[in-house]
Amino acid sequence: MIETNDSYIHSAKPFYLLPEAIISIITGGLIYILFRTDSLVMFGWFEQLRVSEFIYHIRDADLFPQINSFKTLINTVPGGLWTFSFTSFLLFIWNLEITNRNIIYFISVLSAAVASEILQLTGLIPGTFNYFDIISYIAGTILPLLIHLRKIKNKII
Repeated sequence: MIETNDSYIHSAKPFYLLPEAIISIITGGLIYILFRTDSLVMFGWFEQLRVSEFIYHIRDADLFPQINSFKTLINTVPGGLWTFSFTSFLLFIWNLEITNRNIIYFISVLSAAVASEILQLTGLIPGTFNYFDIISYIAGTILPLLIHLRKIKNKII
């Protein structure tokens, strides 16, 4: 019979969450860089960093010519990927434990994202309100929790 040290298994950091978080945030960023309008603030940053020529060279290559017909996805998916990344990273930081002390962090990113959409609807911040963005934020927050549901240690009283 093989003995296992259950305390080691439960205390080991879930490093598999890091690639999940990193890949999702990079993918969301690449969608912005490659397919979103160049009037976004970040394109000014690229100019300041002197990488805009490189960025425009990649954008002009038109590597994915059919993707522009999916405008809703281009505009919606990055937000969901970023909330997915945030939630995965929080799961990593807290070793797959959700407690009374850290649950506010899980809720905060979703609340901030949804609030930004509501503020766009009211005109208090610039942007275009979109129900699909809200759905994307919710999905991006919930999916990592569902994917890792069996491993999450719920310690909420």
